[in-house]
Amino acid sequence: MSGNGQNASAISTVLEHLHSLIRKEMALIRAEIAEKLNRAAVAVAVLTVAVIAVLTGLNVLAGALVALLVDQGLTAGWAALVVAGGFVLAAAILCAVGVRMLKSISLMPTETITALKRDARTLKESFHD
Repeated sequence: MSGNGQNASAISTVLEHLHSLIRKEMALIRAEIAEKLNRAAVAVAVLTVAVIAVLTGLNVLAGALVALLVDQGLTAGWAALVVAGGFVLAAAILCAVGVRMLKSISLMPTETITALKRDARTLKESFHD
């Protein structure tokens, strides 16, 4: 009968360790996802700054550049078109950089999944011994 008691105690201990392991792995998943979301937030902030910079630049520099081009002999319409084209090009470059940053961020908790697989293998091996 004491053998059954020892087996029950061993199973209880294993289950307690398994429960603790699962809790710790879930905490790791949450931490990894939070870190990746923070990186995504930085990328969105970069895109936001890019948009603000473009709008400010359009507002402040457009008039001055148009005036400069008019002084150089262009008509006001052509000068405005040239200036607008330059700002659109700059905005496209900034947006491409921000989008590339966002695409490089995966929210999948790959490190935690690898650890879970390793733990599952270890647990499986311990039951086969």
